[in-house]
Amino acid sequence: MFGDGAGSLAAVRQACGGLTPFDMRGWWSVHDARAMMTACGPAGRAAYVHQQLLDLLYPGTLAAVLLLATALLLRRYRGRWWPLLLPAVAMTVLDYTENAGVWTLLLDWPDMHPTVVAISGTATAVKRVLGFVTFTIPLVLAVAAVIGAFHRRQRTRPGTPTLTPVPLEPTGTTSAPATTSAFLTP
Repeated sequence: MFGDGAGSLAAVRQACGGLTPFDMRGWWSVHDARAMMTACGPAGRAAYVHQQLLDLLYPGTLAAVLLLATALLLRRYRGRWWPLLLPAVAMTVLDYTENAGVWTLLLDWPDMHPTVVAISGTATAVKRVLGFVTFTIPLVLAVAAVIGAFHRRQRTRPGTPTLTPVPLEPTGTTSAPATTSAFLTP
């Protein structure tokens, strides 16, 4: 899928006159789809079919990795944070929606289905936004975990002074004033 070998997006770009494949665009329209399929020609469309065969596995595999990483990082928060897994699921559904649209274009060419293209182009745009969110969530959780581990390590390090409360005396009794050193214990 990546690189420049058969089945890669680079191979599709090269076979389709240098045009960017739909997967790599921010959004695409009927005009874009017609221009792409025309520029591809039979050889370019064949290269695109090879890429789409590989793209049958990529969204599901990526989703599994992102869901696993996010779920492992969320374990310490218990069940109340499960909605943070939803962007990965939605991104995957949208990626497969986009792929279904590309397959429809490839298999039905020269017939064009404007509704399918509109849905697929929109799915691409929303997938891009959710992709950013989906990749950001585990990164933020990992940074929070590292900071939390650092703070826990600082608190439990031997020799680090800790604050201990001084018991209050009942009213009406007098005693010597407490000093700051009474609050710190090694």
